Amino acid sequence: MSALAPLKHLVHQRCGLHLEGLAEARLFRAVAALQASTGLTHTSSLVERLTSDRTLFDGFISQLTVNETYFCREPDALNWLVNTHLPQRLAAGKAPLSIFSAGCSSGEEPYSVAMMLYERFGEHAKTLFNISAGDLDHQVLAKARQGIYGGMAFRALSPALKERYFSPHEGRFKLQDTLRQWVNFRPFNLLNAHDSSLQGSFDVILFRNVSIYFDEQTRRRIHQQLSPLLAPKGVLLCGVTETLGNDLGVLELVEAQGVFYFQHPEQTTQPPADLPTVSLPPNANSSENIASAEGIARDKDYSTDAASEMRVSLSALPPEEEAEQFNLQLHHAHQLLNKNAFADADELLQALLQQQPWSIDALVLAGLVARWQHRPHVAYEHFKTAIYVAPECWPAHFYLAELYRQGELTDEPIQRQRSYASVVRLLIASPTANGGLDIIAPPIPPGDARFLAERYLSVVNSALESTNTSQGVR
Repeated sequence: MSALAPLKHLVHQRCGLHLEGLAEARLFRAVAALQASTGLTHTSSLVERLTSDRTLFDGFISQLTVNETYFCREPDALNWLVNTHLPQRLAAGKAPLSIFSAGCSSGEEPYSVAMMLYERFGEHAKTLFNISAGDLDHQVLAKARQGIYGGMAFRALSPALKERYFSPHEGRFKLQDTLRQWVNFRPFNLLNAHDSSLQGSFDVILFRNVSIYFDEQTRRRIHQQLSPLLAPKGVLLCGVTETLGNDLGVLELVEAQGVFYFQHPEQTTQPPADLPTVSLPPNANSSENIASAEGIARDKDYSTDAASEMRVSLSALPPEEEAEQFNLQLHHAHQLLNKNAFADADELLQALLQQQPWSIDALVLAGLVARWQHRPHVAYEHFKTAIYVAPECWPAHFYLAELYRQGELTDEPIQRQRSYASVVRLLIASPTANGGLDIIAPPIPPGDARFLAERYLSVVNSALESTNTSQGVR
């Protein structure tokens, strides 16, 4: 057992921080500083002192977290929140709305929300929204309350907003008091949310770019702590690359306009069952009309009969109408898959692949349908064909690797390694690439795919290295 194991256990027990891998380097530095400041050298003595001295423990924790953040990080989610979701909640008659930044670090995230709300609602923003934030690191909370920042914090903030809301201060920049006094900062431990004296429930909880510090068991416990703090119809937002890692069954994962968030399961909105048929204009291949077609497919409740009616002979249509119908039917197949109508989706996709056997969109969807039908060998063929046609199809590489990792196919670690490595390579080169898909959006967001691929690639690399070592391979 490592000499530092008792310290790791204490930190994990109190704060949930997972101090393995690269985090151990921070732990070594923090322990060295602790020994120098206390004169204690034995681990048991350090644990005893940290347990009894809260101030010392808080300072120790400050050295274990990487408070790397900046203004307007992952702006797509913040834009959706400020310009779409919150106005909808206000229109429904809910005000004021409460926003809480959990694990706020030095304050850039809640202040970013404050700036964006002020931009949209002006002076009224402070009466329409309450903003609070919390972190277990008392030192970064003190920094957040001061609202003074250096250059790197502004790397994603527009110069106009920086000029509008900040003024020079001793070689750095200070946030104007109007916003600084609006945000209420408080100590907050994600593992003991009920002891934090938070008032009321929150319409928005931001839990972004924080969960990287926690293992799955701890993330589930954190969701269980945050769930009672989430108001009815409230949303919990995680970081882009953390979304799937936080889909743990406590809250339900929901998507809107390409943004993923969590809600209480009973709060998710079901689309209306019946909507009138909408005729698309002739140029239905444009991105705007494709989005409209996807909306139709999402809103209409397709049954087996409806899917059968859509199975028209495309070859009998003029080229423009053939392309339009193919795209519409592909969206219908996608929606059938989302509704778990796998047999109907499979039948429709097979008809589409007869018409266009090299359609990357249809091949990827057909592979996903085959997976859910427990036909991994069929899924394998679809994904391999998609990669043959479009080597840049990272969704096919990703799901091919998943067939091995999940045990759906007899595991081939080398093939699994190559597939995950392809995902990482392709998404490093082009972080928002659609993977060769022309009609549907990637089934998993690129950021999530890269995050998971890197994680699983690390696991398989370690396993292969261990195997090679045990076999005497150099």
